[in-house]
Amino acid sequence: MENKNEILVGSLTVIGITIFILGYKYLQGNDIFTRSKYIVTAAERTSNITPSSAVLENGVPIGRVEKITLSGSPNYNHKAILRLKLDKNITVPKDSKFIIYGVDNLGKMAIGLLRGSENKEANEADTLFCIVKGDAISEISNLATSLGPRIDSTLVSIQNLATNLNTQLGTGENSLLKSAVTDLSVTLKSVNKVAATADKMITSLNITLTENKSNIDGILKNINELTGKFNGEMGKLDSILSSFQTISAQVAQGDLTATITNAKETLQELKKTLKTVNDGNGSISKLLREDGAYNDITKSIQSLNAVLVDLKANPKKYISLSLIDRSRSISITDTSIEQFLQKNPKAAKAIKK
Repeated sequence: MENKNEILVGSLTVIGITIFILGYKYLQGNDIFTRSKYIVTAAERTSNITPSSAVLENGVPIGRVEKITLSGSPNYNHKAILRLKLDKNITVPKDSKFIIYGVDNLGKMAIGLLRGSENKEANEADTLFCIVKGDAISEISNLATSLGPRIDSTLVSIQNLATNLNTQLGTGENSLLKSAVTDLSVTLKSVNKVAATADKMITSLNITLTENKSNIDGILKNINELTGKFNGEMGKLDSILSSFQTISAQVAQGDLTATITNAKETLQELKKTLKTVNDGNGSISKLLREDGAYNDITKSIQSLNAVLVDLKANPKKYISLSLIDRSRSISITDTSIEQFLQKNPKAAKAIKK
């Protein structure tokens, strides 16, 4: 019974150690359940390459760095030897190369495969050459170093441009830029004054509109009555236009051409008559042109006036009134006259006398 327990404890210990080793290898980037192939490469320096760093081809992971050692071989004296563990299905031509480069701006490095063109495949006994491009920080430093002279030249050009600009614009009180700013300030003040005036005008207009709102409403109402329908009835202007249209239609329907023709004929006849009068033909022309008729009429009027004056002065000379002839006797037999005398006793009395 005790032997069984010891065997169980030993087995569990071995299994635990095995799991720990496998987990450690897995965390290092080694796929222990996949068969792999190994390639050795030599580089001048590792440039932050560590075991488990990625091996890439065109940005695609194809393996890991398994081990890094320092070479003691005279062919690669004091160079870094990197043992790469690649996927089994990856073929590496013998003339291929590797390159160490930065994959981001945080300093992370990786090894890239530069595939060759030979048909013969490299194996673990071959040592391929590795190019060190440098880390991202070194690349930035080198870039800054290479760009330093250009930056200095650009700064000198900018300084010269600023100097020329100051020369062209002037300095002190003669500065064109200062004058432009002053003019702009004056312009802005003028704009502000105009804006203030506009605000006052708008305020006054609002007050005027408010005070005369009733009058404006009346005017608009009158316009509506003239131009459109108001309370369901046709506007006055529409009514006037409709009446005018009706009259125009009636005139158009009438025989306007015949009327104009008759008017022309009447004017022609009148023209002929006036021409006859002007030529001296006819009685009217003689009355208008000869003075004899005028003189005779004038004389007749004057004689008539003299007679009327004498008649007014001596009426008995021309008129003899005798209402009753005493030499004659009158017998009244007419009943109508008798009735008249009965109703007018004064007339009857005068007759009897």
